[in-house]
Amino acid sequence: MIRGIEHIGITVEDPDKAELFFKNTFDAQVLHRVIPFGDESKHIGGDKLSAVQGFPPELAMTSVTMLRLAEGPNIEIIGVSPAVTNQHRTIGNTGFNHISIYTDEIAATGERMRQNGATMFEGPNECFGSETGEGNQIWFGMTPFGLLIELVSLPSGVETVSTIQRWIPSQ
Repeated sequence: MIRGIEHIGITVEDPDKAELFFKNTFDAQVLHRVIPFGDESKHIGGDKLSAVQGFPPELAMTSVTMLRLAEGPNIEIIGVSPAVTNQHRTIGNTGFNHISIYTDEIAATGERMRQNGATMFEGPNECFGSETGEGNQIWFGMTPFGLLIELVSLPSGVETVSTIQRWIPSQ
């Protein structure tokens, strides 16, 4: 039986910087380090991972850290060698393009993102369409490592066409 998303993996140019961003901005906590950052003896060659997960054989996995972020899915920060270049994503890109973090204090959370190196877009903004409601807001920011993060607050809930409700973290 499916329970939900367990973790989201993010490959970044500088895993240490990404980890610090999540810890300093969202109070994320390190759960464990599958491959500790900087421990070359633990690196795993791409040739060993290619058949298992489609990892490019010419790369090596150099760090993997699992972070816990409040009630949502865990976040896995992955480093590779040779280092990849951060790619700034937008909603207009195909495939996975952003994560959304629920917050009760969107302005304060956006400011924490900014203080930790994120570039915040215009906002906060009122939600639209079926997400319209008193106090419902979104605000997007780009992290220093190229990940687009949407902050969302939905105190009025959202319209639904289903008998099941949208999952929102408990208070």
